[in-house]
Amino acid sequence: MMTTSDPHRLHLGKAIGRVPSGVFILTARHENRAGAILASWVQQASFEPPALSIALAKGRSIAESIRASKQLALSIIPEDDKSLMKHYARPIPDGADPFAGVRIFDTPGGLPALADALAWLECRVISTCDFGGDHELLIAQIMAGEILKEGKPFMHVRGNGFHY
Repeated sequence: MMTTSDPHRLHLGKAIGRVPSGVFILTARHENRAGAILASWVQQASFEPPALSIALAKGRSIAESIRASKQLALSIIPEDDKSLMKHYARPIPDGADPFAGVRIFDTPGGLPALADALAWLECRVISTCDFGGDHELLIAQIMAGEILKEGKPFMHVRGNGFHY
């Protein structure tokens, strides 16, 4: 078992941190409750059906809406737009409007998406996996999507693979 002061764990954390990830805003809506969080552990998982894998930290309040509706949307953040990333970098307090000061629109399925994103994807959760870690894995089939503007997506490389 490695401890936090173990040099091997320190090197391992730096190596894991070099796995690049995108920066997305994950949104969900169920009944009258909408939520949004910053998500970075998203990866295409299938060509047919088109699907994504999303690692979602356990205990996130948005998970309730996703479980109830079986739907989520992802807004892909442009590389030169740090304002959206900063807006969602910290959890939105319960009861606060997650879209205050942010331009949004509804996807065909009625989910909020960010108007200043590069693109959006509307998804239906088709499977979940609790593998015993601090995140659960969602597999979501892509039902709709659109490019809103041209550009490169925001990519992120962490300094340490043991925390965001």
